[in-house]
Amino acid sequence: MLSLGAALFLFAWFVFVIRGGLKSWFDADDLMNLHYYWSRPWSALLKANLTFWSTYYRPGGGLFYRPIYALWGFHPLPFRIAALLFLCLNFWLLALVVRQLTGSRWAALLALLLLGINPSFSAAYADTGNIYDVLAYTFFWGAFALYVRIRQAGRIPGWGSLALLVCLFVTALNSKELSVSLPVAIGLYELVWHPPADWRPAVLWRWLSNEGRLTVIGGLIDIVYILGKRYGPNSLWLEPAYRPHYSAGAYIPALAHFLRELIYKPVTISTVKMAVILVAMILVAALSRRRCLIWALGFILISVLPLAFIPLRGGAAYMIPSLGWAVYVSGLADWLVEKATVHRVTLRAPAQALLLVLLFVVLAPWQRRWISMHIKAARDMQSRFRGYQDQIHALIPVPRKGARMLLLSDAGGYDDFDVYFLIRLYYGEPSLEPERMFVWKQRNVQVDPAKYDYVLDWVDGKFVLVGHK
Repeated sequence: MLSLGAALFLFAWFVFVIRGGLKSWFDADDLMNLHYYWSRPWSALLKANLTFWSTYYRPGGGLFYRPIYALWGFHPLPFRIAALLFLCLNFWLLALVVRQLTGSRWAALLALLLLGINPSFSAAYADTGNIYDVLAYTFFWGAFALYVRIRQAGRIPGWGSLALLVCLFVTALNSKELSVSLPVAIGLYELVWHPPADWRPAVLWRWLSNEGRLTVIGGLIDIVYILGKRYGPNSLWLEPAYRPHYSAGAYIPALAHFLRELIYKPVTISTVKMAVILVAMILVAALSRRRCLIWALGFILISVLPLAFIPLRGGAAYMIPSLGWAVYVSGLADWLVEKATVHRVTLRAPAQALLLVLLFVVLAPWQRRWISMHIKAARDMQSRFRGYQDQIHALIPVPRKGARMLLLSDAGGYDDFDVYFLIRLYYGEPSLEPERMFVWKQRNVQVDPAKYDYVLDWVDGKFVLVGHK
């Protein structure tokens, strides 16, 4: 009962700290993402979620953006409410998975405090553009938790359960590419908790057909997914931000980078220090023989691979792999407390409660300060897009159907399509195609502004209407 009360308290603290994200507006990624899904037919989105190997951009995210826009239009609050609901679900999934793997309620509470509320995930708290990581976390760890529940009940998933688990896995893949590591997470679980009796081919085959069934199916799905994404039209591999550059020297620095993100302190973790940390983690896992530590270490080492060889991201991109650190740190802390109180079992619960309270007293102000700062910074950046909308609406309250619009210059001197996306989404009119003079000049095409119904220009930090019919 005390554990449930503590969990509810931490959940209330989590909601309180991230509540400012409800006031967030749209940012550049939101405009691009939402326009991508809105400008394509529903049929293409639904088909892409079935043909998960296609190069349609993250169709799981489309099932988030498109229905909300269809129901509520170009208003940020419904998007932010939906994102907050998924974040709350992920908060409880973290506790559930840590509890399943460590067998400790206290470890689950510790994980919630350390990684359930973490400034490194502030982008997910403040920007709807990070919804892909949030959705992938939900379906990835939701599938894993369901699988472990079935296995801890002493059953191997039947075909009905397998179908549900595969659907959750595909939805996770459709949300974010990082979800390819789910078969690894499940395979590690089986190897650590239910390993083959020996490694003879016949025994191994029986194990793969039963305990390893979902891992094999997931691995085959991964192969199809990776080949389709790699060689399909408009592959993300063609984009510099997603093009991998494989190098043995990139792996350890990537681990160090994401560990620094999670710690969120001005610490220096060199390649040598990271290697020493990994060796120490291996030794502790081997000496303690705690299965949760062995599983967590394996998942930490493997799940970073999709991120290790591309330009490094912020902490929000590391949400799925971070659960491996949550299991390791909380499982290790639980083991240390257990060892320290082995002869005084009655002291264990008070010691755990005291440690949790002390950590909360230390971490809570830090969490609130940094998360609030990041949310405010995100909203400040988003405010310029809201300003563009207000200015354009004041100049053109309702454009005529089929009207032609020309942007003589881009807002703020930025060479991007943000205002183009914003205009189309705000008015919600597919036939409205704002044209950018910058693009025409690049193509050496001469255009006559007098032929357009509305001509906008950016003058002295604001939009002005310089011509209309």
